[in-house]
Amino acid sequence: MNFKKKYTKMTIMLALVQGVLLGIAAVAIVGFILLKTEKPESAASPNTEVPASGPATSDKGEAGDSEKKEAPAAGAPMTMYAKQHGVFSSKESAASFMSDENLPKAAIVKVDGQFYVWSALGPNEIDADPAGDPGAFRKQVKVSPLACSSGEGELLATILNATEISEIQDLVTSQKQAKGTDKKDAFASNIAAITAFTDDLNIIRMHILSHYAESGECAKLEF
Repeated sequence: MNFKKKYTKMTIMLALVQGVLLGIAAVAIVGFILLKTEKPESAASPNTEVPASGPATSDKGEAGDSEKKEAPAAGAPMTMYAKQHGVFSSKESAASFMSDENLPKAAIVKVDGQFYVWSALGPNEIDADPAGDPGAFRKQVKVSPLACSSGEGELLATILNATEISEIQDLVTSQKQAKGTDKKDAFASNIAAITAFTDDLNIIRMHILSHYAESGECAKLEF
């Protein structure tokens, strides 16, 4: 008996196409199932991440607090300009020089054991212009108002930064009110004594600085 069966070319082609389609469909179904399985894991992963900005912000804040706590008690140096006439090893020699040179409004400023004779002091170079005064010259000095026990370092800084005499007068008034009328205020007394013979702001600054430079407790001077 002959069991062979003859197939046409069309039948064979249709069978091949059908097989390919079934294979593609099977792959697609498997891929779809895999995607469904992995999606929950990827969706959950963002919740387990720690924001990178969190710790950095905290560290920065702590660093800022640390810097504030470590701030020095002394104030920042202020650049001033003095009109200088001479420097001496003793206060007596400086006073004698002032008398001989007829410098009644000059002041003796003590710095590192030396005594300087100045006749003006200001924050600008023009404030210590030596023009027309033979032998005088401009000298730069850095003044650091210190946090002294009397608290007058801050008062000194205010005076050195003042641009009007009225600012100093207002400062004296507030000091008197704070101390009370029955108590003598050394700061107010010093200002009153200086302003009694001059209304020149550069001379007032100079004499106030001379007073505080004597002890060095409320002011530090450096060249």
